[in-house]
Amino acid sequence: MMTSVSLLVALLVSLQCVFQTSAHVDNRKRLDNNIQPNAPSGKRRLGDNLRFRSTPPETVQLAPDSRLVLKCVVIGRPAPNMQWLKNGEPVDYEIESNDILPAEPSSIVEMVSKIVVSSAISGDIYTCVATSGIKQKSASTTVYTLEGNDEENLVTLQKLFRMPVKPVITTYYSNIFQNIGTDVVLPCRLDSNSETQLYWHDNNDKLVFGNSRMRVLPSGGLLITNLRWSDMGNYTCFAKNAYGSDVIETFIYPLKPSKA
Repeated sequence: MMTSVSLLVALLVSLQCVFQTSAHVDNRKRLDNNIQPNAPSGKRRLGDNLRFRSTPPETVQLAPDSRLVLKCVVIGRPAPNMQWLKNGEPVDYEIESNDILPAEPSSIVEMVSKIVVSSAISGDIYTCVATSGIKQKSASTTVYTLEGNDEENLVTLQKLFRMPVKPVITTYYSNIFQNIGTDVVLPCRLDSNSETQLYWHDNNDKLVFGNSRMRVLPSGGLLITNLRWSDMGNYTCFAKNAYGSDVIETFIYPLKPSKA
């Protein structure tokens, strides 16, 4: 379920430090689900928080006949939303938006978002926008193309975009802390231009199928209803097509709800 208790403690403390909370974790030998990273000591409550863990460099170079993957990693409470802009305009995705549940206020999430750049004109600006509650942060990178003129590069990359390639999982949670008894959706969104198989393994490394509390949504996300302490662990999303595969893991830590 987890590699070690010490690893879990280190992750939890890291998230607490990011949000600059005053929560205290005692040094009891037994770790239980009373740890509350979203409930600082005293009466002061933790509000919306958002911070980038990593962003793309300010400038990148795109060579002919290649593809570029830009990545943002953000921590947010509640669970953040991520969007990419190209030259200030939203990048369109085919997303089944009707199966996404509202963000649970108790959740703390480390989220990864990627964009695959397969065609660009030198000087295009890509911006990662993260939103959590009322807070929003953004980070931009400028793509410069190498060799040839802009029109030649654009034609070459448009041809490349139509070539079948392995899938890239573009949106997922690395870690999520959320209250027991709530419903959680673990996203697993793809960039793929050919037929791709997507499936999940649960925290016991078993295929998610025929489970009354867990099901894979049309968007690729994994819905877990009525979260339990026994659900703690790593969940794995696999994406495969004829040209390759990609895989990610999401760690869930169920929290004991704080008393009102």
